[in-house]
Amino acid sequence: MVTVKAFTLDGLKLWFWSSDHDPPHFHCKRSGEWEIKVNFLLPAEAMIEVKWNSGNTRIPRKTTKDLCVLAAQHRPALLEEWEEIHAAN
Repeated sequence: MVTVKAFTLDGLKLWFWSSDHDPPHFHCKRSGEWEIKVNFLLPAEAMIEVKWNSGNTRIPRKTTKDLCVLAAQHRPALLEEWEEIHAAN
């Protein structure tokens, strides 16, 4: 697990799996509540994929919107991180 360096969001953990598959993406979770995958090369409306949700917890729309905006703004840095991590494997 490699922490995303391009940006952070308070209260969220952002990371890449070093042995993960294409397309380029990172994972984001609020501990004990939910986890999503962010496919940062896609348009904002297709970028978010829910991996799991505790059931009673709604993923805030503002959180997913902020993630999409930041991922789009930092796309080149995220892709560079992805490529560096996966070139080593």
